[in-house]
Amino acid sequence: RLSAGGRLFMMKVKGRIKVDLGDDYRNGTTFDVEWVPIARPDNPDLRSSDDFVWDQGRAQGAATFARLEGCWYGNERKIYVVSTDGGGSGEGQIWVYDPAAETIALLFQSPGKDVLNKPDHITVSPRGGLVLCEDGGGDEFLHGLTTDGQIFQFAQNTVRLRGERNRLSGDFTGSEWAGPCYSPDGQWLFANIYDPGITVAITGPWQSGGL
Repeated sequence: RLSAGGRLFMMKVKGRIKVDLGDDYRNGTTFDVEWVPIARPDNPDLRSSDDFVWDQGRAQGAATFARLEGCWYGNERKIYVVSTDGGGSGEGQIWVYDPAAETIALLFQSPGKDVLNKPDHITVSPRGGLVLCEDGGGDEFLHGLTTDGQIFQFAQNTVRLRGERNRLSGDFTGSEWAGPCYSPDGQWLFANIYDPGITVAITGPWQSGGL
C-alpha cells in the first residue's frame, strides 16, 4: 500500500563512500551493499535543487549510476537495472541486485555502440532471458541478454510506412524501442516503436533460443 507511506532509502556500497557505479568495471564485478535513509523525501521548496533527494543520499556516501532508466523484477527475486550511459564506453550497463544477498553485480557492460547502443527499457522473459531496448540513435535493435552475460541482436526496427494503417507515413527506422513485456502465458512479446507510436507482437518458438 504505497499510499500509506513508508521510508525512502538510497543504495550505498558497503565499506566505501560515493562509489560511481557508472564507471568502467569488468562484467561480473560484485559489490556488497547497504542502504542509507533519506530523511526528507519531499522537497518543500520546488525552486531549490532538483537533486534534493540525491544530495541527501550522497552526503551519507551513497552510490550513483549513469542515467538509470529500465528496471525489472524477475529470475528468482532479482532486480535488473539499466544504466543507459554507464561503462567505460558510455554505451550502457546492466546491473542485477539480489535483495536476499544484499549484493549488486554487473551482468553486462557494452564495449561500444556496435554491440549495444544505450539500452533503457528492459523486461525478463518467462524463461529467464532479458530483453533490452536501444535508445542511441541510428539503427535501433531489441537485444537479448542471457543471465551469463551473452548478448545478441533479436529484432531491428525497419518500420517504413506509406499510409497502410491509420494514415501513418514516414521512415521511422531511427525511432527507439520501448515498453517490452510478455503476455501472461509467455508466448507473445509486445514492444513499442516510440515514433510513430505503434505496438508489435512477436511470438516464438522461444524454447529454442536465449529468450
